[in-house]
Amino acid sequence: MGMGRCADRVRTSLFPRRSRLRRWSDRVETAVLRCAVVLFLLLVPVAVVLGHHGTADATATADLTRTTARPVEATVLSAPVTTSPAVGYTAALTDVEVAWVEPDLTRHTAAVPAGPSVTAGDRMRLWVGPDDRPVIPPASATDATVEGIVDAVGALVGALLVLASVVLAVRFALDRGRMRAWDADWWSFVHRRDRGTTG
Repeated sequence: MGMGRCADRVRTSLFPRRSRLRRWSDRVETAVLRCAVVLFLLLVPVAVVLGHHGTADATATADLTRTTARPVEATVLSAPVTTSPAVGYTAALTDVEVAWVEPDLTRHTAAVPAGPSVTAGDRMRLWVGPDDRPVIPPASATDATVEGIVDAVGALVGALLVLASVVLAVRFALDRGRMRAWDADWWSFVHRRDRGTTG
């Protein structure tokens, strides 16, 4: 019942019945609402394309990382330093010292972010670049797809917020004009000179 009434209200807003009581401001409001709906529908395929490009970019970046970096198994040398977390946060990432040995038996160390549950001696998988420094791990196919979806949804939500703000601003301005016209008509009715004692 609730969904039916909501759908009926939307239909009535977009396609109101013909009536002589409709003012020009009502027609302007309906026209703006229709334009907003049409623009939003036109932006849906744009958001889909944007999401596709986001997935492709994330995949390309991950492929580039896999060609220029390599995974290594590092050992945590010391536990993270416990600090007082900010209000509202139960834990935070802190840098820990890790070490790994290359196939030529050279030993490397670096500081990488880790959670508070990490302890000394834990093993950690890192991706190391050509300069033997840790780099951001490449995104998986699932992560790349999620990034594309987030881009598409974010674009749609942003467009919806902008269009809704425009519609609300136009409606607010029209409502103010309608109230002023109503006040003027009421003042004219009350102060009409040819009005009798009974109105």
